[in-house]
Amino acid sequence: MAELNADITVAAVQLAARQAWADPSALEANTTSVRDTYLDVADTADLVVFPELTLTGYIPLKGYDQVKKRLLHRVATRAVDEALPVLTEVTAGKRAAMVVGLMEATTMRNEFFNSVALIEDGRIRAIYRKTHLPVEENHYFTAGSGIKVVDTRIGRVALVICYDMLFPELVREAALAGAELLVVPSNWLGIDNLERLGEILPVARALEGQHHVVFVNGVGDLEVRGRSWSLYGKSCIVSATGEVVARAGTGPETLIGVLRRSDLDQAANVFPLMRDRRPDLYSSIIEPATTRAVLRDDNGALL
Repeated sequence: MAELNADITVAAVQLAARQAWADPSALEANTTSVRDTYLDVADTADLVVFPELTLTGYIPLKGYDQVKKRLLHRVATRAVDEALPVLTEVTAGKRAAMVVGLMEATTMRNEFFNSVALIEDGRIRAIYRKTHLPVEENHYFTAGSGIKVVDTRIGRVALVICYDMLFPELVREAALAGAELLVVPSNWLGIDNLERLGEILPVARALEGQHHVVFVNGVGDLEVRGRSWSLYGKSCIVSATGEVVARAGTGPETLIGVLRRSDLDQAANVFPLMRDRRPDLYSSIIEPATTRAVLRDDNGALL
């Protein structure tokens, strides 16, 4: 297993992606933006992280639309066949690895994943597919099947996406697999409770997993059931000790932060959490829910 033997410099790129379901040139424009931004810091940073679905934009949050789903499936195919090779090539010989979000087509007709790719020195090292899908995303995405932890030049990196961070069981799996850095590309809306979670959870996940966390949120506006909401930004880079070493504002920005190897050691020395676990007491956590939670809009209709 690789170890994070030195401090690492992280660039968290907070940007507004163009939406492929509404803009035929979105994939090309987003790919160019990612490439150019990456190259700006590729020789000074060790890792450059972009938000969830950066290459393709988000889904149309107005309920299910089969026409738009077919369109996005075609975009997802092109994202893998055309955009990823461009970005993979640009990382060759560069200091920085890249994590970027995209839609990824499945082998089933018109189905696709919400994915992130980890690219390093001209190779795709891992692709993670979002395992927990909130409300509207279930209409468009197929859920992934598990956590992704991979050895890189900067250490052992775990990938999750946005809503996944609300499930501590998944993040604990990453910690048990030896993850030293948890990367969380996101598209979190600027709604009070969601924004509060986005500020608190990266710190909580760092402390309970005793690993660093990089939370990278998008910015820009999305329409949700006829209302306009903003992705609120405020990306953050959090050390394993729970210290927020850098936090972004609410607009486009490349946030730079340094994560220290010594903080991993310090966090592990507070409590031996992995040793003191009691798996024999936790069986109910992985059993199916006995009640089904439902969400309704202001008129009482199911979401």
